[in-house]
Amino acid sequence: MTPAFAKLGDHMAIAVEGIDLNQPLAAAQAASLRQALNDNLVLCIRGQTLAPVAYREAMRVFGTLVPQTRTGNLHDEVPEILILSNADRDVLGDGKPLVVGAHWHSDDSYKATPCALTILYGVAVPPTGGDTQFTNMYAAYDGLSPEMRRRIDGLKVVHTYDSSRKGTRIAKLKSEDAAALPPSVLHPLVRTHPETGRRALYMNPNRMEEIAGMARGESDALLDELIAHATQPQYQYRHRWRLGDILVWDNRCTMHKANADYPAGSRRVMQRLMVAGTAPV
Repeated sequence: MTPAFAKLGDHMAIAVEGIDLNQPLAAAQAASLRQALNDNLVLCIRGQTLAPVAYREAMRVFGTLVPQTRTGNLHDEVPEILILSNADRDVLGDGKPLVVGAHWHSDDSYKATPCALTILYGVAVPPTGGDTQFTNMYAAYDGLSPEMRRRIDGLKVVHTYDSSRKGTRIAKLKSEDAAALPPSVLHPLVRTHPETGRRALYMNPNRMEEIAGMARGESDALLDELIAHATQPQYQYRHRWRLGDILVWDNRCTMHKANADYPAGSRRVMQRLMVAGTAPV
């Protein structure tokens, strides 16, 4: 089959069908997938049936895969894969299920070198609900007033794993995993994408502590204003999962969130891979 691309949202997200990732991709096909991702921020590869090893190997087309922070939920045979399941009741230590990613965020921003891309493979999806929402941080930056862009250009934000501003419970880390993380890192509030050259707001409401050098009250007010701006409906795309979807997104120019609005008793299981990035600038 010839790969067929179709836009999913008005200003972001694209799907491709007609690719079997059990077979090696031609160089031109691989390049077309990477270009589609750069142009659309979110790429859905439809209709895949992949064993874990095949999934991992196919996703190397997007870059170097990196280890996961939470080592307690890794796949038994393929440690690059983290299992995200709505049956997970242990990651918080309180016996309650964790809705992973229930609030807007960008993966890995608490690291000095966050991942560039996140990849999810839908191996069990509920019949309804459980969508993943995305917001376009290029468009959010472009939509700011010239005065606001001048105000925030050059500002840096303190990111930390367990921010006092977080809006949701976070997974408890093993002591060895926590010890490997820096206490905090500084990232620009506006970053330049290393491949496209475009500027985007770089935010993570769950990990941002404060704007460096700014009084806390002023910092909180500005961050809250920018989060509210960036998550307006006109910047969003909502992905409705199909079984066998592989969803790839660019954390350098998006935020995302998961929804737990699926029927009780439904299974939602995703296999996650992460692709190495560069320090935000």
